[in-house]
Amino acid sequence: MKAITVMEPGNMQMLTAEEPAITKPDQVLVQVKASGICGSDVHVYHGSNPYAIYPRVIGHEASGIVKAVGEAVTDLKPGDGVVLEPITYCGTCYACRTGHHNVCRELKVLGCTVDGTFREYMAVPRSQVYAFDTKKMSYIQAALCEPYTIGAQANWRGNVQKGDFVLVHGAGPIGLILADTAKSRGAVVMVSEPNEKRLAMAKEFGADYTVNPDKENLEAVVMELTSGEGVNVIFEAAGIPALLSGSTALLSPAGRLVAMTFGEEPIPINFKEVNAKELTLLGSRHQYQKFPEVVEYLPSKLDHVDKLITHVFPAESFEKAFDVLADKTSGAGKVILTFD
Repeated sequence: MKAITVMEPGNMQMLTAEEPAITKPDQVLVQVKASGICGSDVHVYHGSNPYAIYPRVIGHEASGIVKAVGEAVTDLKPGDGVVLEPITYCGTCYACRTGHHNVCRELKVLGCTVDGTFREYMAVPRSQVYAFDTKKMSYIQAALCEPYTIGAQANWRGNVQKGDFVLVHGAGPIGLILADTAKSRGAVVMVSEPNEKRLAMAKEFGADYTVNPDKENLEAVVMELTSGEGVNVIFEAAGIPALLSGSTALLSPAGRLVAMTFGEEPIPINFKEVNAKELTLLGSRHQYQKFPEVVEYLPSKLDHVDKLITHVFPAESFEKAFDVLADKTSGAGKVILTFD
């Protein structure tokens, strides 16, 4: 089978690998149909992901079709459409015992610490597979279930409530999904983004206000719109650590800051403001138990899904796909690889 593999940072190849087989009664053999390229895949390729182990088949945003099931799997059958959860966990450590399986000490992540979804077939535990109705979503559309779980997790972490004023830094795919999800929860949403095309797209994803921070004073706009109080929740999805440092000044008392970004160096935070306003600083990593809700509601958001998916390439054209994603003039949103 075909398997797109990063041999070492900067060296990505399509290899021929042995097709996996079911070896445990609780496994499901999945033929991958579509898989999205995430920024984290790019980081593994470039060598900037601190958790990556090489060589590695990358990819973790995927949909496919069930080809076979182990004898203990009774609720799936060959031909069912499925999406894949990219994490597995031990179930016994403190994080797992307290409902935080996504930060398990033994966490394994597809495309990073174990081989991922940029291959034709995968044998995975039943716990990593969620069925979806192929009459309601195509395989290409269903590949966005995983990114939408990231939006669901981050909004849950930020406890976004109806009427909250939310600021999203960045209007890439994850930023747009964060805005879309916050709007669905009843929030007033502002998106800050210097790219005018992405900024225009943010309005289509429910942003009530958009700001180009290269042309406007973001803090002045925030304070004007919130009568000097500040926003209630900030999502940093631009990948710029300095925006986290500046976020405490933009938050209202009792506000929440959700960091989607991690820097190579420690990021300074003004704890005078954190304490004075009793702010909550939150990390967000992967997701936990968000797939069922996303699989259920995503068919109602296919207009947004189709806007996010700007390019689709056959897996054999993976190099071109990565080039398009890296090209800031290409207008790329979510780039999908298909496996036939």
